[in-house]
Amino acid sequence: MIADVEEMDRPIGQFLAFARAGEDMEAQPEDLHALVVDVIEQYQRRGVQVAKDLEAVGMLPINRPNLRRAITNLIDNALRYANGHEADTLEVALHRDGRHVVIEVRDRGPGIPATETERLLRPFTRLDAARSNTGGTGLGLAIVDRIAREHGGSVQLLPRPGGGVIARLSIPVQGR
Repeated sequence: MIADVEEMDRPIGQFLAFARAGEDMEAQPEDLHALVVDVIEQYQRRGVQVAKDLEAVGMLPINRPNLRRAITNLIDNALRYANGHEADTLEVALHRDGRHVVIEVRDRGPGIPATETERLLRPFTRLDAARSNTGGTGLGLAIVDRIAREHGGSVQLLPRPGGGVIARLSIPVQGR
């Protein structure tokens, strides 16, 4: 019964998050490494195996609740779409790349055609009918994209060498 309620509540939460993601909440200096570790530990407590490749990147002006939502959405997508495709190879990475801090969620799922990556960042968009049994609303990546832009950054969906997807969230070090 709890699982059923959580399943019914998830789409409502997605709709509300999409509606709120554009709200301009004030960014505060935060330790992004600590935030990413906290999110990963939340999944590990539920028995999800997550490999980590994390660097300390220092303090960064971020909207903590929104960025937490973005990371969670990327991990949820990876778990949902990698289901049955070596789901235990989920990896979360954090590193600095020049003037940007990069968060990557890497999976070994079926991948995304390069022609579809931009379209999937739009609200209510899903890849195809074959994925319709995944229970998503088509808002998760749109929320991530909106939060990335709120931070002056971007999100990319890239092919992972060896199969799967790298969802890359990039945020400028200088803030918005």
